Amino acid sequence: MVHEDLPQPPPPLRENARSDWLLDQRIAFLNHGSFGAVPRVVFEEHNLWRQRIESEPVEFIVRRMPDLIADVKNKVGSWLGMSAEDFGFVTNATEGINAVLRSLDFQSGDELLTTTHVYNAVRQAMRYVAGKSKATYREIDVPLPVESGDQVAEVVLKSISAKTRLLVIDHITSPTALIFPVEKIIAGCSARNVDVLIDGAHGPGMLPLNVSRLGAAYYAGNLHKWACAPKGSAFLWVRPDRQSRVHPLVISHHFETGFSKEFAWQGTRDFGAWLAIPKAIAFLADLGFERVMAHNHALAVWTGAMLCQSWRVEPISPPDGRVLGSMVTVPLPAPLDRLDESQAKALWQRLYAEHQIEVPVMQWAGRTFVRPCCQVYNTPADCRRLSEAVDSLRNG
Repeated sequence: MVHEDLPQPPPPLRENARSDWLLDQRIAFLNHGSFGAVPRVVFEEHNLWRQRIESEPVEFIVRRMPDLIADVKNKVGSWLGMSAEDFGFVTNATEGINAVLRSLDFQSGDELLTTTHVYNAVRQAMRYVAGKSKATYREIDVPLPVESGDQVAEVVLKSISAKTRLLVIDHITSPTALIFPVEKIIAGCSARNVDVLIDGAHGPGMLPLNVSRLGAAYYAGNLHKWACAPKGSAFLWVRPDRQSRVHPLVISHHFETGFSKEFAWQGTRDFGAWLAIPKAIAFLADLGFERVMAHNHALAVWTGAMLCQSWRVEPISPPDGRVLGSMVTVPLPAPLDRLDESQAKALWQRLYAEHQIEVPVMQWAGRTFVRPCCQVYNTPADCRRLSEAVDSLRNG
């Protein structure tokens, strides 16, 4: 049912929060979920580390980098519930997922399983690996609307077969912005002797997270999205009993010398991005981790209700927001609800060029949606602007 009684939007976390960011003031930036956006202090910290490294590359990269990275890992691990020996840095969650998929040995008849909500890059990686090994790739249909996490868990667990070797499941889905009940799914898979790889691209910084307590075999998470670190900051955590079989995509000097050591050196790259991660954690800590998450969640829930009411469309998840984090996916109203790929891309571009709104336009199961993302710099006015822009485009 479309919402009739619209609650009040949350108050700003702090006044003029937008000034803490480098974002173009003209743009209603409702797309933090795609690539993130770094606060000014994190941008400056990243540049500072780059300058230090370039002042004496050998000193920093060869002599000092191992200890510097170890210090960063301790800080990240303390925040996210991971032992420093159990995870390594990668450039994005997709790289971490690829490292797992391409390290494992699958045989003809094995099944790689995910859902229809899978991120497309992960879908393609799974298809590639399945094809190379003559294994089977299959997607579980989790239809919309989703009523509860329990419903999702039931659908997923009922779909596991005797051939399932690995389940790849999103912590928060990319196209539909839904929190999946990963703890319940992991427990059910464990009882069936099926390993679980969590795509946690949106997890760190959006949800309270203790990675090791989840019990998955593998967890890949981005730090450049909701944790607000520089682009190229992400991690792959592997449960200790699975570490011997997992290697980075780049095999380098430390092959077969231990999981943590292999991931610590994958060749020359922008180490400054990783070294600036503690500044991003400190920035969020200063705002208050729980306050940030609560604000972003409340704004996303309000935005979903407001857009559904304005466009007279049905929500794809419960209106109380219990399966939402800091993003919400909303169906577009007719005649924009059934666009083809080129039309959806044109709409996305028009929203930006004509209305100065940056928001993802998503296609899923033959329907077209928008997925506004809510970060501390966003305001209700940004979201109302999206509502009015879509109204003008559908009536124009």
